Amino acid sequence: MGEKMEKLRVMYSKSKEAIYLSHLDMIKVFETALARAGVLVEYSNGFNPRPELVFAHPLSVGIESTGEIFEVNLTEALEIPYFIREVNKVLPSGVTVLSAEYVDKDSKNIMSRVYAATYVIDLVYSEEKIKSLNKRELEDLKDYYQRKMEEYLSQDNILVLKKTKERSERIDIRPFIIVFDFTLDRGLEITVSTGSRDNLKPDMIMAGYEEFIDEKIDYHVKRTKILFN
Repeated sequence: MGEKMEKLRVMYSKSKEAIYLSHLDMIKVFETALARAGVLVEYSNGFNPRPELVFAHPLSVGIESTGEIFEVNLTEALEIPYFIREVNKVLPSGVTVLSAEYVDKDSKNIMSRVYAATYVIDLVYSEEKIKSLNKRELEDLKDYYQRKMEEYLSQDNILVLKKTKERSERIDIRPFIIVFDFTLDRGLEITVSTGSRDNLKPDMIMAGYEEFIDEKIDYHVKRTKILFN
């Protein structure tokens, strides 16, 4: 492989207990795994050199993912299957490299190119809510929440309360919703603006939904894809 084929783009998943690892934790996880796997990578300059890993976009703690990405510059090219096998051997439970590919070393880093992400949000129904329902009633309940979600997201303006240490204000999240649909299991599949400039998080979407239906409800979030140009 030529000089310009040393940048490796790595796709990985994060599940189980690993969803509670922070972004900084994930950086350390991969720094350690690459070293233990014997992968030779480029280091930063300065008094405290570190492997130069560039992650596409930080994932909030508590969210599962099957579509995370980071890039790393290798000083010695490896066969992709070998890289995946050796790194997966030393990763902690819940973190798995899914695929990898060499990309142009001179291309802009992945973080600067991210503009959107796709999430699947599944409602989690409490045992108290569903224990007395028959199959038809349970389906009707799911239909109700899906219908209300569609009504909520179809509004021309979706004003959601955003709280910071300094103040609270309502912001319109509708411009940051690119497209949405529903899975066969009635989960919400939604693609939203993501990146350094515009970044809509799933908890903001769900905070507005709970206010819309005037009810607190549990839910599970999975990020399935990061989109970049």
